[in-house]
Amino acid sequence: MNFAKKILILWASTSLAYACAILFLPHIELSVSSVLNRLLMTGLFFISLFISKREPNRSSRFIFVNFTLFFFLSTVNLLFEFVGQAFMAHDKFANFFFWQYLSLAQAFLLGISLGYLVIDLMFRDYKVFQKYLATVSIVTVFFCYYFFPFLENPMHLYVTEDMKQWKTLEAYFDNAALTTNGELTVAPTPIELANEVRLQSWNNGVAIGDLYPEENIRRIEELIPYLEGQNWVVLFYKPWSMSSIQMNVLLIGLILLYFGYQYKKDPPQGAYVDKIMFLFLLFCSMEVLHNWGFIKSLEGTSYWEMVGIGQYVTIFVELMMVLFFALRLRFITSVHGEFYETELAANPHQVTRWRDWVDEIVLAQFFNFKLFNGRLFEHTAKNESRVA
Repeated sequence: MNFAKKILILWASTSLAYACAILFLPHIELSVSSVLNRLLMTGLFFISLFISKREPNRSSRFIFVNFTLFFFLSTVNLLFEFVGQAFMAHDKFANFFFWQYLSLAQAFLLGISLGYLVIDLMFRDYKVFQKYLATVSIVTVFFCYYFFPFLENPMHLYVTEDMKQWKTLEAYFDNAALTTNGELTVAPTPIELANEVRLQSWNNGVAIGDLYPEENIRRIEELIPYLEGQNWVVLFYKPWSMSSIQMNVLLIGLILLYFGYQYKKDPPQGAYVDKIMFLFLLFCSMEVLHNWGFIKSLEGTSYWEMVGIGQYVTIFVELMMVLFFALRLRFITSVHGEFYETELAANPHQVTRWRDWVDEIVLAQFFNFKLFNGRLFEHTAKNESRVA
């Protein structure tokens, strides 16, 4: 049985089990985009697993082992809708903790995956443990800096200053009967509210003092829109969105470093790896864009609409990832691909760059071939392998 059939059987079996669970087990409401997103990540997990097992180049094997671990966590995310419903239903925070810690692990492993690839390119002659030591050190420092509040306090999102002040204001509106079913029935001005409500400054869930009158008015004015309907959701996830943006900006920086070094030094690289890195550049860029949109959204409805739209854009990027990961697997299991990757590991300075069909299209459509011949792409005989 070839690899394609094995992967399809594994993916189809997982998808069928997921569908059965949705039909027969209690779960949170699902969206089509979230289902597609997770199933594509599952497919990427199986493809990455087979790539890591068949990689002839030891250095590249670790690259795809990292990706396999990252996509495995995305596969675990298939359980998200069932935690707190079918499983651990007695714990009202089970679903929240599952999402939070799984998301933290995903962010960390994505950083390791992309960081290791950059370190491997720039320090090819270093030993594997040295590359991992450098990668883990860099990623851990930034990861802990960005996500420290969540690591320190699992309930951080519930005790932020925004949420504490919002709860104070919400309690006043409820007690004064100014809301009905989450809708504002009376809309007093911030100045009028400031005469009745005194917000406090908070640090790690502990009140440290009342706000000055001017600051009190300003904060009340900022928080009033979040009192309607589900608008509080935007305020609740704002700190997480900011940390996610910062982490993804770091990853974008690493990817740009990868391409900058590749352009400057022009080292030989495994087939399709640069295309995969470009797709992760799009993936991380969209994560930044989506989270920034979430922060700027003032309505819970708009928030969830943006989540849905953003997922469809991400789904397209993931479809392209499936394509190029699959092409990588097909390449390394072919005779010419195995030979190229083996030579790349043994004699990297005497192997020219592999030029795939994407490179051919780009060169033909957008560049003067004579100008780039021998600089970015080595022109070889017109055969399928294109290996020097």
